[in-house]
Amino acid sequence: MQTRKERIQNDKRKKMKARGMTAASTVFAAVIASAGFSTSAKETHALTGFYKVKQGDTLYKISMEHDMTVKELKAVNRLKSDTIHPGQTLEVRTERHTEEPFNNETAIYTVVPGDTLWGIAKRYRMNVNELKTLNKLKRDMVLINQKLIIKGDISRTKAVITGAADNFTVEFKNGDDYFTLKVPYGTATSYQNMSGKEILVVYKDDALINIQ
Repeated sequence: MQTRKERIQNDKRKKMKARGMTAASTVFAAVIASAGFSTSAKETHALTGFYKVKQGDTLYKISMEHDMTVKELKAVNRLKSDTIHPGQTLEVRTERHTEEPFNNETAIYTVVPGDTLWGIAKRYRMNVNELKTLNKLKRDMVLINQKLIIKGDISRTKAVITGAADNFTVEFKNGDDYFTLKVPYGTATSYQNMSGKEILVVYKDDALINIQ
């Protein structure tokens, strides 16, 4: 059983690897498209990740859990048969990004003490001028409890809060998987108090925007 520290270290390594997978994601989508498998005309690309086969897993079960068909899963992983083994690593789809709906492109962030416009922009990988234009801001100043629109590839998932990893990181659990998200410095302890609570997590890249 991994400790939280070990899980966090592994999660950071996965995220570093994921940042280098953008090109792989494009290849992933291209393999699916060239194979003639089902994709919506609205879809722009698929984000990929890796799944480790567990005892009792089948290609059908894994494909259903990752919004794929068995043919897609076999094509991406160059599998010649339906046989898989525990411990085997498969490339899978983690998310599909589409041009719509609008709510998948924006979310609302509430300013907390210590926030600056520059810090918020950096956390969500946005340009300061882009953030100002989007929110019709004339100054670089933000106020506590001010609502700001964050734009980009917004993700939403149900998860259980496991607790604060450190002063600026919170750990969540989704099924059997753990993941961490950055939060404004000093706010992580407030999530520690909600440990064990299931919520809807709204985030961009590796940074939490809000919970619902």
